[in-house]
Amino acid sequence: MSEEIRLVIWDLDETFWHGTLTEGGISYSDEYHNIVVELAQRGIMSSICSKNDLESVRHLLQEKGIWDYFVFPSIDWSPKGARVAEIIRRIQLRPETVMFIDDNTHNLQEVLSVNPKIHIADEKIIPHLLTDARFRGKDDSSLSRLKHYKVLESRDEEKENFSNIEDFLKDSNIRVEFIYDVENHLDRAIELINRTNQLNFTKQRLPEDRQEARDILLSQIKQTFRYSGLVRVSDKFGDYGIVGFYSLVYVNRISYFEHFCFSCRILGMGIEQWVYQSLDRPDLHVQGTVISDINSPAHIDWINQEGGSSDAMVAASRKSIYVRGGCHAAGLAHYLKQGNRHVVEEQNFCRDGVSIRIDHSQLFHDSIFGLTDERLAWISKLGYRKEDFATQFDDMTYDVYVLNFSVDALYATYSYQDGATRYPFPECHAIMTENFSQGEHHDQNKFLDDAFRNVASGDFHYHAPDPAYFENCLRSILPRIPEGSFLFILLGAERFLNHENEVENVSTHIPFNRKIMELTANRKNTFLLHIDDYVKERSDQTDREHFGRMVYYRLYRTITEVISADASTAKTEAPALHEA
Repeated sequence: MSEEIRLVIWDLDETFWHGTLTEGGISYSDEYHNIVVELAQRGIMSSICSKNDLESVRHLLQEKGIWDYFVFPSIDWSPKGARVAEIIRRIQLRPETVMFIDDNTHNLQEVLSVNPKIHIADEKIIPHLLTDARFRGKDDSSLSRLKHYKVLESRDEEKENFSNIEDFLKDSNIRVEFIYDVENHLDRAIELINRTNQLNFTKQRLPEDRQEARDILLSQIKQTFRYSGLVRVSDKFGDYGIVGFYSLVYVNRISYFEHFCFSCRILGMGIEQWVYQSLDRPDLHVQGTVISDINSPAHIDWINQEGGSSDAMVAASRKSIYVRGGCHAAGLAHYLKQGNRHVVEEQNFCRDGVSIRIDHSQLFHDSIFGLTDERLAWISKLGYRKEDFATQFDDMTYDVYVLNFSVDALYATYSYQDGATRYPFPECHAIMTENFSQGEHHDQNKFLDDAFRNVASGDFHYHAPDPAYFENCLRSILPRIPEGSFLFILLGAERFLNHENEVENVSTHIPFNRKIMELTANRKNTFLLHIDDYVKERSDQTDREHFGRMVYYRLYRTITEVISADASTAKTEAPALHEA
């Protein structure tokens, strides 16, 4: 079955109209005029390749009110083969989706010889275009595709005035907006996933059945550790609309794309490279052929990011930000990094199949104050290494600090030979508060099995999660954060929406949250973000400790709004951001 046609290139004399314009008289066809309009309303573009006088043609078609329905017209006296190829290149389509119509057999064969995969036909096909299955298109009564291509046309014409492409791009005032509310744009995301080819890097298609595709994509983007967004682009020439979609998995410092795709209408603007860099270059396994090198150019400085709260976003982008914590901090960092000049994130990571929990307050404390050789010797029995305590905390004074200590309420700790210092056991499959110092524990993972044996040797002592011990760590940490900087601390969840959408109280984090509140009560520029305030519906929670991406996006919006405001007007606790 032939591909659907997306562009018709028209000859004029004895094709679009009867007669020859330069030889003194034509018979204009209102029927063909209406066909061009109807094609545009189906999302199918029209162009012109005619041997004719440009100004005479333009004047006539403007009088008829049809000139603006044609994109990238080519009207001069040169051979048509190369000109058709140039139209296809400029409009960024494949010849397989283009039909060239001409009454002259020589012209048809010349165009075909230069563009072997193009469709060709003489003027006899015109009355049958609207009933031909290849031209069914889809409803676009708003002429959105035509408007997008007219923007491309204007942009392409101005490009000719610049000696190099980079100067043109810098002059274009290109703006990118990330849209995280994917649920309200599912159909556009599906269209990008299934219909893009030349700039679809992953090519992970969804079913053609629209409802089935919606169900699958919705289930994907709601998964924990999944971050998705749509990309909208505009410049001084106009609005290109939503032209890109990404969905990536990010956990334990490992990130990779499941979807990364763009419309070819932004080809050559550097959008796909900029988005890739903005997302911190996750692993990208390119499938099939793409016509863009995602790593080139290495630095793009002609694109600006904007959003629904543009003033806040611009102000936030000038801040240096230090983020440390577990899942919650990782979710926030994904959004904070986009458009920011300097974001340092220190997150949990995986070693030998085990998550090293650097988000615990004791590990943060020792990262700041250092380790003695004696302490390093005994914590190595738990599986820790010296490099686990490397930090960029003291590399500079950051404008903003974002911290998360939720794990302190969840993990038991162990001290060594009655010592006062306690460390959590590396993450394992058993209950995190289980006493591993008693009895035998075995795991197929050698890393954990060795640590189990060391803890059960009799030299280690078990401690349940202890708010008082956490308080001591926090008392040491807080004075190291400059009071002139903003400090945001994420408080652990105290409520859970069950499957019946009923609120269940969760007491685990309450005493630890109270300690944070007490110690920061009189601290300037300190904001406590209670994650419960950002949960709006059941789907926002995966379980009692994990949340969907919109929770972290709402937290991000609060942070950007606070740090863009005058610090002297800030309150001690930041308000929750409600849905717009």
